[in-house]
Amino acid sequence: MYQLFESIKKTLFPVAKTEKKEETLKTTEQDTEPPVHEHTLDELLDTCEGAACEVLTKDNDLLFAGYVAHRNPDFKAIAIEPRKNCEAPLGIKHGTAVKLQVRVRAKWGNLVMLYGTVSACSEEQWNVFVESAVACTESRKAFRQRVDVDAKILSDADFEFLETCHLEDISLVGVAFSTPLALEMGQPFILSIPYLLKNSHSYQLTCTVASVRNIAQPDESPCWRYGCAFDTLNEEMENALYKDIMTLQQNGRGT
Repeated sequence: MYQLFESIKKTLFPVAKTEKKEETLKTTEQDTEPPVHEHTLDELLDTCEGAACEVLTKDNDLLFAGYVAHRNPDFKAIAIEPRKNCEAPLGIKHGTAVKLQVRVRAKWGNLVMLYGTVSACSEEQWNVFVESAVACTESRKAFRQRVDVDAKILSDADFEFLETCHLEDISLVGVAFSTPLALEMGQPFILSIPYLLKNSHSYQLTCTVASVRNIAQPDESPCWRYGCAFDTLNEEMENALYKDIMTLQQNGRGT
């Protein structure tokens, strides 16, 4: 009798069993996600002090790059100073919402996102009241600016020309481009950029391949999209690159 009852129940209520199985799968998937690092706001602000950062609007437009000069622990406020030989923008209203992308070095991550409002701004310093913060385990580390420029790939050993490439975006820590040339993960090379802005700086940057993807259609010749990290940037080159990126951002174009 019991077996007959169980058979009827399975026939009448198959959906309930399926839903329970889906719930179990969802729970299992959630359990496999990496743990979220929880820290107090004070802990995160302490870690950010002295670190490089990018100040963004709430819509992720870059305002300026600088560093967290110091903080006021009594008011959860921080002071941000622009990079050397640069000025912070003026005309920002009191209470404007901003995001700060802070690059830190900590065992639980390399990026802290701060969310707050502007309390004061000058060319030399911005003050921001921080309302909340999130520690991230991964990041792109810098604002990326879209560009539309052709460049040359050179051998890192003897500067021999290898192939042309088309730049897609660039930041202070790396670049993305497409090219028919096949490169290997971790391969070093020299990227020769004639300009990001006409009549501005040219660049020869030592890079390493960090990611690769074939973006060609099945019936086309291979075309590779690479994400590459800059190996070294001296202060002069970094400042020049920063100014070009800022100008492109303010112009709203990448040519």
